[in-house]
Parts: sequence; structure tokens; C-alpha cells
Amino acid sequence: MRTPRIVLVITVLAMWLILSWYTESLNPAESAARLASELAEWADEMRLSSATVTDDGVQESPQELAGQAAATLGAPVTIEEYTLARMVACESTSAAKGGNDEEKEAIVWVALNDANANNGGNIVACVTGGHGYGHQGSLRKYATALNDPTGHHLQIVRDCMTGRVPDPTGGATHFLHRLGFKSRDGYLAAVTKWTGYGWQNVGLDVGTSLEVWT
Repeated sequence: MRTPRIVLVITVLAMWLILSWYTESLNPAESAARLASELAEWADEMRLSSATVTDDGVQESPQELAGQAAATLGAPVTIEEYTLARMVACESTSAAKGGNDEEKEAIVWVALNDANANNGGNIVACVTGGHGYGHQGSLRKYATALNDPTGHHLQIVRDCMTGRVPDPTGGATHFLHRLGFKSRDGYLAAVTKWTGYGWQNVGLDVGTSLEVWT
């Protein structure tokens, strides 16, 4: 039986902190606090899966990748949780470009609202269009190909799904990134198209180029 990666990491960190206790004169309470801090930081950054991505999309099924995430954590991860975590990992602005948790939470909530409004609450069908994970386009309205999610993405998803983080979008069901377009004309064309559908920009400011629409 394969040992979950998180168990191995906890074991290594615990051994390291025990050694630090003796070599740096840390008391047990300091060692425990340091271990908790190291584990929290590691879990946030830990990649939960390793997908094979081609021009056609992700080769593994949602079930297989959710299984990888569960094996990594040594704890259950639902397909819905994994799907949203993968989507937000692909759709959110990178930290290097100013991305933040508020943006990620808004993206998760848009997908949840979209699933409830247009897919009978079926999150996986809403995000993947019934075609598995892959590149955004005619088959899928959300990108789910390029980035494997981390523990931090999963925690944000769980906080939203349980209501710990309330919906900041006012029920929005669509989003776009102004800076995601190749030109301003492309962005303005999208705005004109969406306005023609009767959709409105909610005006949510999360400190990035994200716009949420309803």
C-alpha cells in the first residue's frame, strides 16, 4: 500500500525539528509550533496531481486526477473539489502578476453560481462541458489544462463550498480578465457581446484585471 506523500513529509519534518530541538535548544512547544508552521506552508504549496497535457487537453480523467490528489493528501478529495481547484489554478492570475485569494474566491463562486444556474448544480459538467479537463474554447468555457492545483487552491475551494467564504460576486455567473485579451479591441468586443446578452459587470474590485458579470 502506497504511503501518502503528506505522511512522508510530516515524518521528515518531525525528524528535522527533533534534531533542531537538540542542536538549537528549542523547547518542545517551540518545536511543535515550528512543525505546524512548516506543515501549513508545505501543504499550501504542494501540488496535488500531475496531469499529462497535450494539444487535445488533459489525458487523465477527472476521477483519476481527483484520486491522485486524495493519494497525495492521504484524505478524500471529491471530483467536484478537485475540478474547481484545477479550474482556479488555471484561471487565476499568478502571484507574480499580482494574483490574490480574493480573486481566486471570486472565480470559484462564479463557477458555483454558473453550475447552479445553468447546469442543475453539476459542477464537473459546468466546468468541463462534459469533455474532461482541457483548454478553454468551444468545448469548454473554463480553462483546466495547464496548471495542477495545490493544497492552497483546494482549501480556497472548500472554504467557498462550505460557505466559510461567502459569495462576493452577488451571484455572478461569468468572468473575464481584461489583461487576458491580446488587444484592447478584443476586450471591448467581448464587453459589447456580453452587454448585448443583457449581462452586466458587477463592479467587483479584487485588485486584478478580473471582472465578474451577471
